[in-house]
Amino acid sequence: MMKYEILYQNLLIQLKNRIPQNPKLVAKLADVLSIERMAVYRRLRQEVPFTFEEIIAIAKEFNISLDNMLGIGAKTTLPFLVQPHKNENSVEVDYPKLEEYLQAIKDLASDSTGEISLVTNLLPQLFYFGFKNIYRFYYFKWRYYTIPPNQTKSYHEIVLSDRLIQIISDIFVQSREITTCYYILDRNVFHDFVSDVAYFNSIRLINDEDIIDIKADLFRFLDYMETIAINGYIDKPSNKVFIYISETSIGTSFSCVDSNASIRFALVCSYIFNSILSYDENTFTVMRNRIRSIIRTSTLLSVTGEIQRTQYFDAQRKIVEQL
Repeated sequence: MMKYEILYQNLLIQLKNRIPQNPKLVAKLADVLSIERMAVYRRLRQEVPFTFEEIIAIAKEFNISLDNMLGIGAKTTLPFLVQPHKNENSVEVDYPKLEEYLQAIKDLASDSTGEISLVTNLLPQLFYFGFKNIYRFYYFKWRYYTIPPNQTKSYHEIVLSDRLIQIISDIFVQSREITTCYYILDRNVFHDFVSDVAYFNSIRLINDEDIIDIKADLFRFLDYMETIAINGYIDKPSNKVFIYISETSIGTSFSCVDSNASIRFALVCSYIFNSILSYDENTFTVMRNRIRSIIRTSTLLSVTGEIQRTQYFDAQRKIVEQL
């Protein structure tokens, strides 16, 4: 049986175990996927397949393991896992996981044929690791939604350790050496980031002084990203970077890493720093093909399309200026 068929059958089993009554299951799926009930019935009868994004949305809603559905030995990795202490209101970074991720980037950078493809509804991680205030905000937001409410800290109270800053810096530097990078961004990544910052400012978890620092980093980030798009590379022409803006919305961030120096793998971002890592070859192929399909419905900003590129970055600067 093909991997997709295995995933599909196991998905249906998991769903029906959770909601045995078909009408209730249909109503729930229609709500989760924002589609009509007849469309859900067609999917359950296998007349129409679930899309990759729909499977991810279902897995997240029902807390279903994709790896278990696939029946493979893929593992889960949380590169930036933060563990709450049992007896105190503090958190601790899982540095070994973060260093494993750094090593994976080093291996990829050492391979002259190494390639990473990223589809994202957030600012691209390997770019913003060079901008402390942007990374710090994502860390703050991740923490806000992960840690119990009585442990909530304001953005100003979030302190990044020297060790964490060093590892992040190393990842940023090593990522600039990757031979080929494809970044496909949701059109609203800057709008969503600015809206989130403004919201937390409105509930007094980010103060006005910190807004100034975040805003300055966003402008520097845009300058950095635009320079890469104009040149089509980072640091040296041999390190190609292709930046695309998707003309359709991106529901889930995911990436594929293809390398002769290490095992190929696919990564699905479940929430900011939490990711599901799969070494399964069929999963990798399905996701890589999905990325290629999204590229077909995206606008290339790198080197070509000067008018579109200029208009895009001008529009993003106007959005950031609203902070």
